[in-house]
Amino acid sequence: MGELFEIKPRVEVSESEYKRLLGYPKEFNLEGRARELAENTRLWYKKNGNPWIYAIQADEMDYSNEKLRIDGTNLVSKKYMKDLKHADAFSAFLVIVSAGEECEKKAHQFWIEGKPDEYFFMEIYGSAVVEYLIACAGERLCKWAEEKNQFILPHYSPGYPGWEVKDQLQLFNLIKRRSKNTLPKVINVLETGMIYPKKSMIAVFGISNSSGVAKNFKELIPCQYCSMLSCKFRRLPYETPRSYGEYIPKSFGFNKKNN
Repeated sequence: MGELFEIKPRVEVSESEYKRLLGYPKEFNLEGRARELAENTRLWYKKNGNPWIYAIQADEMDYSNEKLRIDGTNLVSKKYMKDLKHADAFSAFLVIVSAGEECEKKAHQFWIEGKPDEYFFMEIYGSAVVEYLIACAGERLCKWAEEKNQFILPHYSPGYPGWEVKDQLQLFNLIKRRSKNTLPKVINVLETGMIYPKKSMIAVFGISNSSGVAKNFKELIPCQYCSMLSCKFRRLPYETPRSYGEYIPKSFGFNKKNN
């Protein structure tokens, strides 16, 4: 494959994942006002959202000198470097996914209009879309790897434990240099590492030839972090969600529906 660019992939965020990100317990049933907000948000995004996925394989990856270096770019994450080393990773895919800027703008509009409930559901749905897209990217990469008898490792991103968020700019610049396609103009990363649109993610998926080695390290099998239950490449049940996005209090109350 080498490179993947998919515009407006089909988005199917499961209700269980949406509820989890909204802060509801697993057994909670959406009903009444909450059900209305959730369904309206889904319908709005289906009509107006512009999600996309981009991935490109790195030419070179080296961690022999206790430093992670991808295509000539130094990245500062000893934890991730150790994970790659444990799995005998020899290469990686550099990935960007985005829910687009539309949901962010709509959420801001709701806030300005004094509609905190609509704002909250739109914000959280944008985060759910990003998690879904990164899972989609992983599924497509697993399909590519299986044909080559290779193994895709869990994604890791700047801002995760042991990796400073400012490296997001390094990865973004590297992807732009390597890209054979023109990335959407709306994607940008500041010097601080903050990304715009904020409902986006930059990640690295390591590649290993040694599936036997990787299976000895449960934490290196991506399936336990992936909520895409329909994926035919699943090796372990879904157990541990990865946190994504900015913190929003779970005790976010509903207003009565405006007339």
